[in-house]
This record gives sequence, C-alpha cells and structure tokens, in this order.
Amino acid sequence: MQAATRSCIPVLLLSLLGSSYCLPADKEKVEEGRYGLLKNGGLVAGSEHSWALWQLPDGRFELEDHFQVDTTARALFGSMLAPGISTSPEFRKSLQESIEPSDLSAIFAPDRQLLSLTVSGVKLNGDKGVGLNCKTTSTSIECAGTSAKGKLSVPEPLGLFWWYRIPALLRPWLVSPQEGSSGRRQQKIVLLSFGNAPKEGIKVGMKFEPGAKISWGDKPALEPADLTISNLGPGTLAIVNRNFHAQEYRLEVKVAKGDPLSLKVWTDAKGVILAVEDASKPGDLIALLQYKSYSNPPPSTSTDKQL
Repeated sequence: MQAATRSCIPVLLLSLLGSSYCLPADKEKVEEGRYGLLKNGGLVAGSEHSWALWQLPDGRFELEDHFQVDTTARALFGSMLAPGISTSPEFRKSLQESIEPSDLSAIFAPDRQLLSLTVSGVKLNGDKGVGLNCKTTSTSIECAGTSAKGKLSVPEPLGLFWWYRIPALLRPWLVSPQEGSSGRRQQKIVLLSFGNAPKEGIKVGMKFEPGAKISWGDKPALEPADLTISNLGPGTLAIVNRNFHAQEYRLEVKVAKGDPLSLKVWTDAKGVILAVEDASKPGDLIALLQYKSYSNPPPSTSTDKQL
C-alpha cells in the first residue's frame, strides 16, 4: 500500500546522531482510479471524476471521490436569482443554499459497512459548503442536507443505500458472495432520496417558465427498502475500444411508494467495479477509465491500467 503521510519526531538521542524517528503513516492508499460517463461509446465532457480508497490505522476504510462542478446547473440556478426574475422567497432561499457537489468522503467499517458520508461543494456565490452529512449507528440513520434533516430509527443494523452515480459506493454491496442456487440475495436496507424545489413557475419577461428541480441535497428522506442482488454470471464488457471479461450483477431497490431503482453492474475478478448502467438511462455507461492498485500485488509491482 502507498503511505499518505509520515510524521517524523526528532528524538534527542537520535538527533545527536543526526537521525530522527518517524511514526507510521496515518493511512495507506489501497487503490485509486477514474470514472467517466460514456454515451454511445464516447466520453461526455465534464463527467470524469477521480477516486481513491484508503485504509485507516484502525482497520476502517475511507473513500474519496472528486468530481467536476456542474457549471451548466450553476449557470441555470444563478440566472433564476437575477434581478427581474419573479420567484417566491422559499424558492429563492433554496437556490441560494443549494450546493453543487465537488467532493465526497465516506467512511466504511472493516467489513465495508457504510458508517458516514459527507458531500461538499460550492454555493452559487462561490462559497464552499457541506451539502450532505450522513451518520449511521446500530439503531438509527441520520442525514442532514442543505435545508432539512432526515432521521430513521431502525430495529436492527441496516445498510444505507445511495450511489449518486458514484460506482465505488456500490462495491460494498457486492463484497459478500452470492448465496443460493438462483444467484439472488435479498436484504432490507435504508434508501436515501431527496425532495425537489417547490413546483412553481417563474416569470422571465412575459414568458412563464417552470421552476427548476433540485435532485440532491434538498430535503433528504430516509425510508426502508428492499434490495435484491442478482448474479447474472460472467460476460464481456466493452469500454471504449477494449473488451473485458466481467462478472455481471443486477441491483434492484424497491420502496413502498415511488419508482424502483434498477442498476446493472460489471466487476472484475477482484470485485473492482468496471461499469454501471441505470435502467432509467439505457445506453449511459459510467465506466472505469483508469485504475491502479497498491495492494496485492505490492506497490513495487502495482497494477496500473489505462482503460
């Protein structure tokens, strides 16, 4: 693994000998990579985001993901705050408090159970802020968004499910081997979703336009759901101009009310997610474009793939 930092503390005796004493690294990098959105085999500009997985001294794992700010959304929301645009105070406040995400940090237990999740980004005025902060315990899950909080008490430890088009957040659900001859596994989870900005209209001159929808960060909601993981077996995955042998899975999330979520996921032999396709957006493939492992094999012979 690759050490992140080392803290060197001079020791009197060793200092006299011209040496110093170094404490072990506080965390070690396990792997890193880069994902991007492919449409019809072509990379969508601005869709790439880099990530890294670290192992902490206590055995927990930390996932970092850094993505580009959606400048189109910022320009759209910013235009709605311009002078002469008629909007309600509630709608204007929600826009002012909205944050375009740029960085994600997630902490996982040694068994890869999600413990906490934080997403930060940039407000319309350029200030940095936190748009989402979630914490899980054995009895409850709580998430604070840009305008409200959501909390759900659970009778038993349940996993928090939210992927925000970040494949690395799905990996813990595929760590355990599939059970049963049918290759299907079902479990109870807690699904994180968000409300929308008020469904109102805004006047632009003499023209009446619908209000914008905010798809994340606003009014977080937590609700029980059923997750079904189906092992679809081995297959071939094409990324750009290369074909890969991959294991295929389907993840389906169903809630009491609302549309179900269906994702198709491809992994390599070590469980690294190669690509994800959302059934609601057929043809859109979030694919692994670059990958490097610092463990097994060791750093001296680490795998460095340019996909």
